[in-house]
Amino acid sequence: MKSIFRKSINKSIIQEIASVLEDHLIQYETIDNEKDFDPSFVSNPGKIEYQILISEDDFEVANKVISEYYAHEMIIPEGYYLLEYSNEELKEIVFKKDEWNEFDYEAAKKILENRGENITDEEINSINKKRLESLKNEYDNPKEVENYIIIGYIFAVVGCIVSLFWGMLIFVSYAIAVAIIKLKKQLPNGERVYYFNEKDRKHGKRILLLSFIFTAFWILIFIIKES
Repeated sequence: MKSIFRKSINKSIIQEIASVLEDHLIQYETIDNEKDFDPSFVSNPGKIEYQILISEDDFEVANKVISEYYAHEMIIPEGYYLLEYSNEELKEIVFKKDEWNEFDYEAAKKILENRGENITDEEINSINKKRLESLKNEYDNPKEVENYIIIGYIFAVVGCIVSLFWGMLIFVSYAIAVAIIKLKKQLPNGERVYYFNEKDRKHGKRILLLSFIFTAFWILIFIIKES
């Protein structure tokens, strides 16, 4: 199965990465995301124009060759904006590699090294593992997730009644429940995991069950009143 390896609004960046992959005989596919995008990729796909996809089995070696390529080609222009960053800000880039392009990531490491803050390969591996665990188990906006679940419960109970004024509202709680149960996200290593954690997916199942129960309940009440 192929997963998104890199994404960018800059086509030349994708072409450069594709060229490196091709030189190392790594199979890939490029797509124009204005025409096709992966809806399971949840981190703002509307802003992504170009993507490069590879097999999940090739992620480790592909990440290595891309990192080595940019590290070898690394020449930081005079006045480059990252030179103004503090060490802590640069370390944040290293920790959140998936949020930055290859050049900035390697530039951050190079600047830190020039400042006497060299990060070893062992530390990089540890950082990457911690980042994956963070992306697996933590939400970017936990309050937003909490509100989403609350709205699901509310519409599960009253959605059928409200839908008498606007019929489509009856499907809101069902849509929320299915999204909570089924929605997935892709990690930087190509692995796909559930977007919502196990505890919140249980909420999704309860919302779905309540939706069925209260839909049947309100329909029965309506039938009784009309008869």
